[in-house]
Amino acid sequence: MRILDKKRATYKKVYTDDDSCVFCRKDEHECDGLSGRYWRVMANKFPYMDGNVMIVSKRHVGKVEEITKKEWEEFGKILSNTQKVLGEIFKTNSFNVGLNVGPESGASIEHLHWQVIPRKFKNITVMNTFADLYLVAVSAEETKKMIDAITKKSKLNLKK
Repeated sequence: MRILDKKRATYKKVYTDDDSCVFCRKDEHECDGLSGRYWRVMANKFPYMDGNVMIVSKRHVGKVEEITKKEWEEFGKILSNTQKVLGEIFKTNSFNVGLNVGPESGASIEHLHWQVIPRKFKNITVMNTFADLYLVAVSAEETKKMIDAITKKSKLNLKK
């Protein structure tokens, strides 16, 4: 089931109107403690589920084959740390990690970004079984605050 979110249309319009990429600039939802030299971690403004974050290349990249060796090396660390932090917050060791490449795949922005979504058995409810409907109770702002609190405490820093 798809739910209309008028803010998402505004978000996409801003992206296309001034021809700049929303992922190429600093965002208020960036989780600085998880971001690195080549990648930023951002709480998704339009989350699929609670705790949904994105790992976004800082360099404008549209295809996987454009990622450099150094970027790949850091990506592994970023993904691992992101899962550790989200796992601690949402009390899980299970995640969906997804990438859509190109507009036909469902990518709304032509800039590589991985969705990282913490999953628990509780995520399966009668609502999504019968209506394909998921309720999101944690906003992007709340997700960022929880991540920032944990990363400050653990002093993760990938930018070194």
